[in-house]
Amino acid sequence: MPGINFYKTFLALSLNLLIAGNATAQYKTQSFCEITPEWNKVQINRGQIPEGVKKIFFITNRPYIPAPDDGIFFPNDIAEFRIVSYFIATCDGNKWQLNFVPDFYSGMKEINDGRDILLFIEGHGKTLPMALNRAFQVQDRYDVDLLVFDWPSNNSNFNKSLARVRRCGDNFYNLLLQIKEYRNTSMKVNQNFSIICHSLGNYFMSNFIVCGDGQYLKDEFIDNIIMNAPAIRTKEHGEVLSQISFANRIYITSNKNDFVLRGAHLLTSGKMLGNFVIKPLATNAQYVNFTDVAGREHSYYFGFHEYEHTNPAFYYFYNTSLHGNEVNLKNTDLFTPRETGDGYDVK
Repeated sequence: MPGINFYKTFLALSLNLLIAGNATAQYKTQSFCEITPEWNKVQINRGQIPEGVKKIFFITNRPYIPAPDDGIFFPNDIAEFRIVSYFIATCDGNKWQLNFVPDFYSGMKEINDGRDILLFIEGHGKTLPMALNRAFQVQDRYDVDLLVFDWPSNNSNFNKSLARVRRCGDNFYNLLLQIKEYRNTSMKVNQNFSIICHSLGNYFMSNFIVCGDGQYLKDEFIDNIIMNAPAIRTKEHGEVLSQISFANRIYITSNKNDFVLRGAHLLTSGKMLGNFVIKPLATNAQYVNFTDVAGREHSYYFGFHEYEHTNPAFYYFYNTSLHGNEVNLKNTDLFTPRETGDGYDVK
């Protein structure tokens, strides 16, 4: 049997992987906008929002420090009274600029150009600069109008991040209410609005039900929820997630060999849904298993692994679902029904 030092080393490595995201070499060279910037490459812009560059709408409940001694405008904490800041993030290839906007509708007005809209919620271990470049990668690959719910997740203790999700739950619920109203008043008929939660970001979904907020959002206003590599306990997930009724479709992805989630399993003493699907299943969800094609990876939707380009199932699944459309899981060229009856395997 391995000794206690082995397990300590394994836990430390797993936590580092949770923070770092991808663990393998990248398929293509990353541009400046796709690399996590240092804070000295992030500026507060008091002038006009730059034109001719991609715009990403950020909603964050980190505290804003106007003149920080350490250069960190948004430290890893929750703002007093959980006040949120709204800003438009742009990258010109040399620096990031953040332009504050007064409210949710002002931010949506800046980014909504008629494309499908996507809300992106990151997982554990992210600074705001890390959220910037990862959001840029998603928008660049899938060509959507993107908004990001950013929360203070860069914690050395995984359980502290779990606690912070619970403390940020009201901010998330209020954002859903704003999206619901916006969908009903300000979007075109042919536009879709979807949500992707990655890793521990999925805890916002399960906590939304467990804390009781789910009972107040029964009307459908989201096309797809993609619960990507969810770092939530798989036990009894079906009973909880079946109560989400504000989305037309829910897709849950998993990879049995996901090394990061195996570490989270040890850290929380519970198997992760992104590793193992335990029945009963969520009655409102489709399960997509990437075990046979994703190696030990935790993130495989940014387009930086070779197999994301050579295996058409990757781009088809994510591009279709993130644009709010139904994934044809009966396409036998890409998917195979699992013999265990818990969804589909990616070929």
